[in-house]
Amino acid sequence: MAKFKNLTRDILKLTKAEIVLLEVITLAAGFLIGQSLENPIDWILFLNALLGTSFLALGSGALNQIQEHREDALMDRTRSRPIPSGRISLPFAWFLSILLFALGILFLQMVSLSVLLLGVLAVVSYNGLYTMWWKRKLAFAAIPGAIPGALPILIGFQAAVGDLADLRGYYLFAILFFWQMPHFWVLALKYSNDYDQGGFPTLPVAKGSEVTRFQITLWCLAYAAIGLLSVFFFPTGIPGLVGSLLVSSWLLFELHRFLKQPEKKSWLRFFLSVNFSLLLYLFVISADLWSILLHPKS
Repeated sequence: MAKFKNLTRDILKLTKAEIVLLEVITLAAGFLIGQSLENPIDWILFLNALLGTSFLALGSGALNQIQEHREDALMDRTRSRPIPSGRISLPFAWFLSILLFALGILFLQMVSLSVLLLGVLAVVSYNGLYTMWWKRKLAFAAIPGAIPGALPILIGFQAAVGDLADLRGYYLFAILFFWQMPHFWVLALKYSNDYDQGGFPTLPVAKGSEVTRFQITLWCLAYAAIGLLSVFFFPTGIPGLVGSLLVSSWLLFELHRFLKQPEKKSWLRFFLSVNFSLLLYLFVISADLWSILLHPKS
């Protein structure tokens, strides 16, 4: 039993299940935001999109650790991961990754061709372009690397709407896209020595902490501004605008605190605030759209 628990724990670490959980949440939000209130929810469609994206993301996480197992062995933060520590072999990791990819494709093709193509695009851009090229060569790799991280919410929205021309899906994509820069660069600042040991030219390693803090500020301001634009894409009205304004104001307050003391524990508070703000923006849109169901019908 203990061996099974340890293997399960290592598989979850190998596939980066904690990151996939956030992707599942954003996909669900995209689906519910795109779902027409006039029609019943197609739970089979939703489940296929959820499972397909989850399996692809888990397989992508495992493949990422296969691709970077040598670099992971050089960094204090990652040398205890399943592959560099020897707890999971490379052949098993390959088998698991391929199996998860196959399951992901199986479920997504039952949703629609466009959803399947978006899922494949997420894998190719993350494991191909980001992991093998952008991350290893570019100081600003987080910017193009944010594309695969922002695709799950577009996949969820597309599964519900079925129209790639609908601009609302791309607005949701933009929220996740801009969110990722302050999210990642705060971590990159904290673990800059690890990235340097692994040979990854992240922004703090290549350009220094001052440039990184400036970029965090710039992208966080843009992210907070985009969070206020939901009223132009969704009929959220005054409640949605007020909710988004409160989230943006709180986020900028935490940014100010972080910039005053970036080397102290305020980094963690700001990091958590950035992450929580994403959930709040999506909640504000979802809650305001679905609140119509609470209104008495005349």
